[in-house]
Amino acid sequence: MGAFDRKEYHFSNETGDAAITVYNVLPGVQVACHSVHMDRFDIGQTLHGNLIEIHHCQEGRIEQKFCNGLFYLMPGDMSVAIRSQSSESYRFPLRHYHGMTIAINVDAAPESFAEYLNGVQVRPMEIARRLCQDRSSFVARSERYVEHIFSEMYSVPEKIRPGYLRIKVLELLMVLGEVAPIDSRHARNALSPRQVELAQHAADYLTQHLDSRVTIPELAEMLGVSDTTLKSTFKEVYGVPVSSFGRIQKMMMAAQQLIHTRRSILEIASECGYDNGSKFSDAFRKVTGEAPSEYRRAHGKQKS
Repeated sequence: MGAFDRKEYHFSNETGDAAITVYNVLPGVQVACHSVHMDRFDIGQTLHGNLIEIHHCQEGRIEQKFCNGLFYLMPGDMSVAIRSQSSESYRFPLRHYHGMTIAINVDAAPESFAEYLNGVQVRPMEIARRLCQDRSSFVARSERYVEHIFSEMYSVPEKIRPGYLRIKVLELLMVLGEVAPIDSRHARNALSPRQVELAQHAADYLTQHLDSRVTIPELAEMLGVSDTTLKSTFKEVYGVPVSSFGRIQKMMMAAQQLIHTRRSILEIASECGYDNGSKFSDAFRKVTGEAPSEYRRAHGKQKS
């Protein structure tokens, strides 16, 4: 195989932006590294054929389809899905996601990868069919073997990343070939589109009233559901309690200001209701994993 192919894609909308770096590591095999700070994006192109998508969530939350429902990958989770066409769009409920997607076009990939690593007789479609069985996808929730394989894929130096990703993809396929196809817990927790819509309506209202104190009983009555239904459905979609969502949204709005404006951190903190820069920094780090100054250096398009 010749030189590795690397491409970058950028997306933006009114909620933020995203950067995707795609590496062609083997014939028919791509690895995409996602850095997302927006609610959704559309790929704009669709592949058709016998396809396998493997998603790993490092931070944040990503929406996935399961049969006629939806479920959400949380940090440490991995999914394996068989598709007849690649995903056209992605949605991120918390507007924050770092993760990786391995896309295998079975029609273009070798039947076996033995020529790239002696003794590697893995056949991706056989592995995916065994794991997914009669379902559309398989999910591993924070399994140790997933953490072992993916942990270094995010931190490896760029100059060796393409070759390293090739090795790790082969390792992952070998390990998945030995994983028992147990009944994934996500199958029992898949949400209907109506449940997801309920959570989205709640989130939209909370986002529009960030400076108001909205109680769960008030919100549940407004949406015509019980407190219990609202709390459980909201947590399944967003991964956080209703009571924490407003704070997270404020931090996401602050993140966008850090990226796109030259405003000082203290100004942004004050707009979010913090008169103490240290408290704002602590709250921001809990949501994004980085202090405001670190976040601006890593993601900022404007220099303060």
